[in-house]
Amino acid sequence: MDNRTIGVMDSGIGGLTVLKQITRLMPDESFIFVGDQKNLPYGEKSTEEVKSFAERIADYLLKRNIKMFVIACNTATAAAYEYLKEKLPVPVIGVIQPGSEEAVSVTKNNRIGIIATNGTIKSHIYEKTVSRIDPGVKTFGLGCPEFVSLVESGQAGTTKSFKEVSDQLKFFAGKDIDTLILGCTHFPVLTKEIIKAVSDDVRLVDPGVSAGMQVQDYLTKHDMLASPSQAKTGNFYTTGNVSKFVEVANEVLGKKIVAEHLDL
Repeated sequence: MDNRTIGVMDSGIGGLTVLKQITRLMPDESFIFVGDQKNLPYGEKSTEEVKSFAERIADYLLKRNIKMFVIACNTATAAAYEYLKEKLPVPVIGVIQPGSEEAVSVTKNNRIGIIATNGTIKSHIYEKTVSRIDPGVKTFGLGCPEFVSLVESGQAGTTKSFKEVSDQLKFFAGKDIDTLILGCTHFPVLTKEIIKAVSDDVRLVDPGVSAGMQVQDYLTKHDMLASPSQAKTGNFYTTGNVSKFVEVANEVLGKKIVAEHLDL
C-alpha cells in the first residue's frame, strides 16, 4: 500500500477528463491536479517550452510527495514524457501510448483519424506510435486548436460549438475512418458535437480512459494502491483565473470543487 497522492497535470481543464477516470476506477486515491492555464495554449508553444512547463509542474508536485506523475495532456506527453520518465524518481504515465493501443485494438478497417492540438499533430507522435504498434494502419491527423478554446471558455454544448466542430471535421469526409482518437484531453468534453459531425459509425477513442486504466494497472501490480481506510484528499490548482477554472471544472466533473491559484 502507498497512501501518497497521485499528481496530475494539464495545460488547462482538459486533464480533468483523465482525473475523472482515475477517481472513478480508484475512489480511495488522493490526488493533486494542476491546470497550467497561464500558459495556454500548449499546442501553439514550442516543444522546449512545453517540456519546461511540464518539468516545472513535476518539480512542484514532487515537493508535495506524489507517488506518480500523470501527464494528462497530449501535447505535454509528446514533448516531455520520455524526458520525465527518465528524470523523475516516480513512475510517469502519459496519454499517447494507451490511446494508440486502444485505437489499434478497436479499428476494423485499419483507418484511424486523429484530432489534437497543432503541437501534437506536428510532432506526428500518434502516427509514429500507431505505426509502431501496427504498421498496417493508416492514420489521418487534423489540428483542432479551436476546440480547446471552446472547452476552456465553457462553450461546449452551444450552437457555436456544434457548428465549429462540424465545419472542422469535414476534413474526414471520404477518408473512410472507422476510429477517431480524441488526441487532446479537452476533446471528450465535445463528444456530442464530434459524434454528430462524424456519425455514430465511427468509434471514438478517449486516451484518458485508457490512461486511467494504465494508472490503475501500474499501481495494482506494484502494490501502490492507497489503503481504503486512509482519508483521501483532492486538491485543485490553476496557474490562471481560479473562478473561470472552477466554473468549467464543475461542468466537466459534474460536481462542485474548490480550487486555488498556483504561481509557478
